[in-house]
Amino acid sequence: MEIAPILTWWLLLLIFGLVGWPLAFTLLRHLPDRGFALARPVGLLLSGYILWLGATFRLLQNGVGGILVAMLVVVSVGIIWQRRSAKESEMLVVWLKREWRYALVVEALFSAAFVAWVYFKAHNPNIETAGGEKWMEIAFINGILRSDYFPPQDPWLSGFGISYYYFGYVMMAQLTRLSGIISTTAFNLYTPTLFAMTLIAAYSIVANLVALDRRSKMAEPAAEAEVNTPLLTLPAVLTGFSGALFVGLMGNLIGVLEVLHKHGLLPATFWIWLDIRDLKVPPVGPSADWIPDRFIWWWRGSRVLTDYNLAGNEQEVIDEFPFFSFLLGDVHPHVLALPFVLLVTALALNLLVNPNRVARQAGQHSARNLPGRVLDGARFAWQAISTATGGRLGFFLYAVFVGSLSFLNTWDFPIYLSVVALAFIVWLARRQENWQLALLPGIGGTLMLAIAGVVLYLPFYATFQSQAKGLLPNLWNPTRFSHFFVFFGPFLVTAVVFVLIVSLHNRGWLKQIGWTLPLTLLGPFLVMLVILTTVLINPAGRGYIEGIINNPNVQAVIGDASVGALLQESFKRRLIAPWTFLFLGGLLGWVAALMIGLLNATPQPDTSSSNDTTLVEKFILILLIVGLGLPLAVEFVYLRDNFGIRMNTIFKFYFQAWVLLALVSAFTVYYGSTKLRGLPRLAWQGIMVILVCGAMIYPILATANKANNFQDEATLNGIAWISRQRPSDYAAINWLRENAPDNATLLEAPGSGYAAYQYTGRISALTGIPTLLGWGGHQSQWRGNYDEPGRREPDIDLIFNTPDPLQAQELLHKYGVEYVYVGALERERYSPQGLKKFDQIMRVVFQQDEVTIYAF
Repeated sequence: MEIAPILTWWLLLLIFGLVGWPLAFTLLRHLPDRGFALARPVGLLLSGYILWLGATFRLLQNGVGGILVAMLVVVSVGIIWQRRSAKESEMLVVWLKREWRYALVVEALFSAAFVAWVYFKAHNPNIETAGGEKWMEIAFINGILRSDYFPPQDPWLSGFGISYYYFGYVMMAQLTRLSGIISTTAFNLYTPTLFAMTLIAAYSIVANLVALDRRSKMAEPAAEAEVNTPLLTLPAVLTGFSGALFVGLMGNLIGVLEVLHKHGLLPATFWIWLDIRDLKVPPVGPSADWIPDRFIWWWRGSRVLTDYNLAGNEQEVIDEFPFFSFLLGDVHPHVLALPFVLLVTALALNLLVNPNRVARQAGQHSARNLPGRVLDGARFAWQAISTATGGRLGFFLYAVFVGSLSFLNTWDFPIYLSVVALAFIVWLARRQENWQLALLPGIGGTLMLAIAGVVLYLPFYATFQSQAKGLLPNLWNPTRFSHFFVFFGPFLVTAVVFVLIVSLHNRGWLKQIGWTLPLTLLGPFLVMLVILTTVLINPAGRGYIEGIINNPNVQAVIGDASVGALLQESFKRRLIAPWTFLFLGGLLGWVAALMIGLLNATPQPDTSSSNDTTLVEKFILILLIVGLGLPLAVEFVYLRDNFGIRMNTIFKFYFQAWVLLALVSAFTVYYGSTKLRGLPRLAWQGIMVILVCGAMIYPILATANKANNFQDEATLNGIAWISRQRPSDYAAINWLRENAPDNATLLEAPGSGYAAYQYTGRISALTGIPTLLGWGGHQSQWRGNYDEPGRREPDIDLIFNTPDPLQAQELLHKYGVEYVYVGALERERYSPQGLKKFDQIMRVVFQQDEVTIYAF
């Protein structure tokens, strides 16, 4: 394994951090670490945004020059904004002198995480077709690298741009281009990059929370407390590491079950009752072994939940968590977005602790007529959101960062917009006569931020197609609490402990909420009921219900083709497994009631961040509201897509719930240790040790298994396996990389008929040269229909199979094909007579063994 590419990549990441830090230092000025640990995501995202926008409007070219211009703009804006205030310039020097040790800890954590995961990836580097999405991901990267302007060309559908949330691939491609490292090697540096940035971002958020909590208890004014709050204290460091551990390193409790199952412990009735695939088959008997050795046993960590249709057949459910995704090595959008959702979370915290006041109080309207009051309210909402985000430039940057989540992983945009919105409303509530006055301007300011975030990415939305088709009701798959606890167990314990401690240490909250307590506790259930009812009565929901009722298999179960019988069966199933939604709804109601009670108890209006000793607790409650709301939502509804089940919705919602609840849990480790005394404190610490040790079994054992105990030769070449198994394809891929122009089009055997996860579309994926059709099934997912792939499939078959050279030539010219690839796959699939004709109409430009490349 060569060291030079790794060192080059690490230095590039350091440069992007230096590019982003001046701007992060000023934008995140209210956090104790001034955004230092988030500088790399800031530099990468803003440079990527400027490059993408410039290349979209053809003002910049997607090349080294365009990237350098984008980086220069970012660092220039950051320096100018930072130097606009002499105080900020002085603060930079003061911060560096005071916190250089903190900076070294952050950089050491980043470097250690990066190097460790490079070592791991070097022992399982293969970019393969099965067991993940690496084939499509490398196709996107290569397609972007071959595109001068955006949207980038889709390597699996020539003549079309990529219809997906591809911003993360733009950022990885800019690193690849600057480094000069070939994409199939750079691919194995993407996951270590995201892994390291995720760990230090989580570390930063939690360390900042500890520092802010300590600051809130200082008697000094807020401005002095900001200067005098040290970051490198033992509680902050240890809790920061807990944040990195909980978000990015910890597994769920499936590791414990795998070990017990392998050793033959617990009775057969337990494993049958547990009903987790692979584990529900009871072990034969006691065994001397503890280490699981079932083929890819670690995969089960991402498939804990099990759903069934009414006929009793299993339905696939995906429940990934960050460490599993890093282990798998896919650079899918949910992984690419991880450092950036943490960046937006930090922005929400920065907004919440902003000590600045709004120029005037809400509710004071000069106009008396309705239009005047609306305009007056809009002005105040703008005034509030711009003040909270740091002025006009701050608002713009918040919009860029929050809006980017839709372009990175569209599901994340509404989730983290909700976190920012709640932080903004709480920030505004502290400056009003009562918190209710903050609701309308809070919603108005959030809408302004959301609209700005959409407008800034309009070119993406203009070309984006989706398979999403509204919401559907989840009628008969309530999540079993045993499965839910296996997945989220440690976080559920810490959530309950945190809420309990806050409730006991702020006893006035219950009096403050008064008669609204029952309504607040029932609120989550009422909201879910309203959403479910709305889904059931809309056209899509009614069509869904009618389709179910008319299904003979369903009628055989419910015995009556009526809506009433169907809902009765649904209700019966919820009664059988009610504990997940009851737990989530009850805890969420408790959290909401506690938040309202704390808001009512906060002195009004508040002018200083240090005056509110419950500010950090309120931020944790915000994370809990969103983090608990996500899994509760999929108990009742899910997004309608090509899969037709709640598989993908659980995947996306649980993944982000993990991130938010992990941050809560990490802070609760510190919070419980500082608030509890004596035996309760020892009990709490003992429980956490047991839970963390249990959750760490999975990552420790799975890492060794996935890397084959680090016995294989280390390499970062993701297609080295092709050089061994298919040397002719490997040689042809390298020839095309070096000789084919960027605007070429190629024809190879496609993955027709929705086929995927097979060795098709391989040349286009690994070179970026567009082919007529790659994996057809993925095109259907990305574009929401199979129209264009369906039109092309018969033409592709005809081009390969027809013995008529003129007919083939006409179709090749129709699609602008310049290269035809005939390898082992094409020779297996198509007629020899049809393949011979290419010798008559094209010239051979490459030939090795069974591979021939033809060109006009």
